Amino acid sequence: MDRFEDEHVPPEPVGAADDAAGDPLPGGDIAGGPGREDPPGGHDLDVEELEFLERSLDDLDAERSAGDISDPDYRSLSTLYTERAAAVRRRRASARAAPARRGGPPRSWRRPVAVLVIVAMVGTGLGVGLASALGSRSSLDTATGDIRQSTRGLLFEAQEHLAAGRFDEAEQLYAEVIDTQPSNAEAHAYWGWIDFQRGDLESASVRIATSVAADARYPAARVFGAVVALRLGHLEEAAAHLAVFDAVDPPPLMLELVADAELRERVLAGRLAAAGEAGDTAAIEGLLAGVSSAEMATAARLLADSGQVVLAARLFGSALAADPTNVAALVGRGALLTSPDFAAFEDLLAEGMSALDRAVELAPDDPEARFWRGLALARLGLFDDALADLDHLATLPAPAGLLAEGARLAEEVRAVAGS
Repeated sequence: MDRFEDEHVPPEPVGAADDAAGDPLPGGDIAGGPGREDPPGGHDLDVEELEFLERSLDDLDAERSAGDISDPDYRSLSTLYTERAAAVRRRRASARAAPARRGGPPRSWRRPVAVLVIVAMVGTGLGVGLASALGSRSSLDTATGDIRQSTRGLLFEAQEHLAAGRFDEAEQLYAEVIDTQPSNAEAHAYWGWIDFQRGDLESASVRIATSVAADARYPAARVFGAVVALRLGHLEEAAAHLAVFDAVDPPPLMLELVADAELRERVLAGRLAAAGEAGDTAAIEGLLAGVSSAEMATAARLLADSGQVVLAARLFGSALAADPTNVAALVGRGALLTSPDFAAFEDLLAEGMSALDRAVELAPDDPEARFWRGLALARLGLFDDALADLDHLATLPAPAGLLAEGARLAEEVRAVAGS
């Protein structure tokens, strides 16, 4: 059964390679899809929304100057409006340039570890799409002043350049903001993010640190700081950034972006790997205190992807101890223990098959459960059972790559079974 041992690993999700390479500004995946068609008469609703957001930000600045709004409320609302405006601009740019990309398929537990996937998850407008929060201000609000000449206007324009990938123009505007307002946390943070996307980690780290010094509670700076620190291998620093991020009550969609990018789990996986290499069992136990079964399963998948298969198998076990019905953990542990890495251990092989059986029992239409059990059964020479799983997989709504790999495996199984 050598032919089934190493070949069949589902490919990366469609578009993952581009994202990992640093595609700086995703299209519809976060911003909500292509731009809207102008309604009859040529009235552009996006332009109206942008004008409303600019008026709202001017009003916020006026209210802050008059002492009518607290600093935390000002930061929160300013972030919401700025990020929503960035989303509208990206949507308009995407609609003018090309149809929005289709979203990638659901993540596989085999997806490679790549910190730069954050680039596609975070983009230039953290928390994009928080439209529901805009209801606190009326679209009839008025404002005065030249928006282009204000600091807020410069930041808006910089965001627009970022949305179009014009880093040099955005950088010049951030420099102009900092010249007039050296403590502007947003300008320092996003200029640092530009440096990160260019690969200048040292400069990115310095600029983001300056942003944090200007406003320790600015959520975007904390997320950017965690990403850069993680890329540099500074795991404790990344964890510290995320701890502050969680403490400042960030907007819900920022939390969602951090979760989608698996940033916490990536930091956890790195810290666990370091503790495991040092043989520090107590540190591992401390790191897992309070961690959910789902977070453990994700961190275990990341460890497996990076080659830490023994630690990954143990962590999948810990996830199952916390929640025996965690299908992702069952699939992950089963896939590992039935792989060639553990082929010499019959008891682990039996445990792995049991985990896969349980996963299929709990979620009979889970595509990965079907794929990995089909592969394990094929390795054992149980071709009819393997084909039953793979043929069922073919009927499921699943990522195209996984379906294609399942079809190739089924074809090979049939060829071997008929020979």
